[in-house]
Amino acid sequence: NETTVKAATDSGCWAGFSIYPDTKMDEDRMVTILRNHGTEKILVNSAADWGKSDPLKTRKVADAMLKAGFTEDDVDKVLWRNPVAFYGQSGRLQLDTPAPDTLHEGNSILRGGE
Repeated sequence: NETTVKAATDSGCWAGFSIYPDTKMDEDRMVTILRNHGTEKILVNSAADWGKSDPLKTRKVADAMLKAGFTEDDVDKVLWRNPVAFYGQSGRLQLDTPAPDTLHEGNSILRGGE
């Protein structure tokens, strides 16, 4: 949150923020943090867990960012490119979708068609 983000970003660490309705971090606070600390190494997530949560809060952060004057590139960076860069460090993140097989166990999806 606001009390720890400077220490995290100054040290070169990634900073992740969970956005919740009514409690913890909301989209307006997140926009303020982004204004004050930039978009480098910042990730945003939402939740669909116990208690009150809203899995669409990431979308609401995007809307709030645009309304506050951030560019679409800034939004893409915070909500897509930064998470890809962070999780990609593991070497296990695969973003390329494999081509679908034309046959599955010898059967085509055409089911007797051409």
